[in-house]
Amino acid sequence: MNRQIGKVTKKIIKILGLGYEQEQPIFIGEANINHIKEEHPDDFKKYGSKIEDIIKNPTYLARNEKKKSIEFIKEYKIDNEYVLVAVRVSNNNIHFARTMYVMADEKVEKYFKHNYFYKF
Repeated sequence: MNRQIGKVTKKIIKILGLGYEQEQPIFIGEANINHIKEEHPDDFKKYGSKIEDIIKNPTYLARNEKKKSIEFIKEYKIDNEYVLVAVRVSNNNIHFARTMYVMADEKVEKYFKHNYFYKF
């Protein structure tokens, strides 16, 4: 069962320069949750309950043109971790949270160096 966990809001559309005419709902399904549990089990245990909050209140946004995804990134200062939730559009034109993981330090540095982060 798919459940709505957020929206691609007008603010996000503007910040990332998306060509959307209107806001788009973001869903997560069992297959997405199972993927995260299998591929990133430790990250899911620590941050799985925060996916909705990461999408609604990210620290940063990014676009991954190669994977055609919107990235919602939340900085957790206590643990000095950046948690990324990638949202992609399905073949049916529905936005799904596809994965979630703690970003490697090298990836965070690359995003800052190349100005991939957009402050939310």
